[in-house]
Amino acid sequence: MGSEGDEYLSLYPKLRKWVNKCVMCHSKGYNPDMPEDIYPRPSFAAKNLRFFFRAMEVNEDGLCEVCSKALKKKETD
Repeated sequence: MGSEGDEYLSLYPKLRKWVNKCVMCHSKGYNPDMPEDIYPRPSFAAKNLRFFFRAMEVNEDGLCEVCSKALKKKETD
């Protein structure tokens, strides 16, 4: 069974573009660059994404900060 956030995204699939997913650990979070209102008229879409997900950046390789640090540590060991 998916999380409430996944269920919300299944109802509003166009909002997936504002959700980052790490290619390594598959964790999800909203894009921190997401504006307060993502549609021209006021809506609760951005507010709901912030409720269901935490802010999460991914690097150019699609890795979250935790996985990126772990991979760099493994490469230096």
